[in-house]
Amino acid sequence: MERLKSIEEYKALLMQYKQVCRRGYNNNYLGLDKVNRYIALQRIYYETVENALMFITDEEAYYRMYIQIDAEAKVIIKKEDKPVLIRNVYKENRKPEALLKLEENLGRQGFKVYDESVQIVARPLDMRENIQNKYDRAEAFLKRAGIKILYAKEGEAKEILNLREKEPLLKKYHFLYETKEEISADIRKGYYRCAYNAQGEICAAQHFYVSNGTLQGDWLAVKEEYKIRYGIGTAMACHSFLYAIEHDISQYFGWVVRDNKKSIDYHQAIGYEISDKLADEWLLE
Repeated sequence: MERLKSIEEYKALLMQYKQVCRRGYNNNYLGLDKVNRYIALQRIYYETVENALMFITDEEAYYRMYIQIDAEAKVIIKKEDKPVLIRNVYKENRKPEALLKLEENLGRQGFKVYDESVQIVARPLDMRENIQNKYDRAEAFLKRAGIKILYAKEGEAKEILNLREKEPLLKKYHFLYETKEEISADIRKGYYRCAYNAQGEICAAQHFYVSNGTLQGDWLAVKEEYKIRYGIGTAMACHSFLYAIEHDISQYFGWVVRDNKKSIDYHQAIGYEISDKLADEWLLE
């Protein structure tokens, strides 16, 4: 792997391989702002072969690969010092032929399917009154149990991340690398919120962020003894919907595991729609 040194180098590589890979597949959804960030952090690399271009970001626990490849190419992806994850997003019943060939190639090289998810979307501005009523009821119920939901404080970052690491429903190779400064900045922006018990201890935490004028749900972690019984997940979802309403954000996106009917039914019940956008993740360990 070669370290990517500048945004100019990135653009030149894209232009070169745009001509080579006209009929192929491309899962590079990195915007220029994200590429600039990785360059500044010295956490983005690239590899080139005759008919494929790969960008690799170092997410600390794993590498994430973004690939632009010709339809007939059979590129060899070698094992690295960390697992390599490739995420492919496509429309339901419309998986491109080039992607099917890529996945066949990945399977032959030892990649395994790591996750299969479907995108969900909520439209908080269309549900203002309903969301407020739901949150008021959830807040009243939690209050009787001594639980309250508040925006996180900067000094709580370590405890929040420890809770995230212990959440069995969250997969470790989903988290992107973040610096301490970036986490603190997100806390100041109100992108982290926590549920606190009567003793002031954190019993749940959630993270989302704003991207291109939409809210993107990232993760929710709840201590085992607080799951199901208190409805914390619903309360925190409504709390984040209220954030969207307050900031005039019309769409809130997230992803759920495709074969988890219970989770899909739950998200539909609290106001999400199931989209036709799917994602498959392949992992080489």
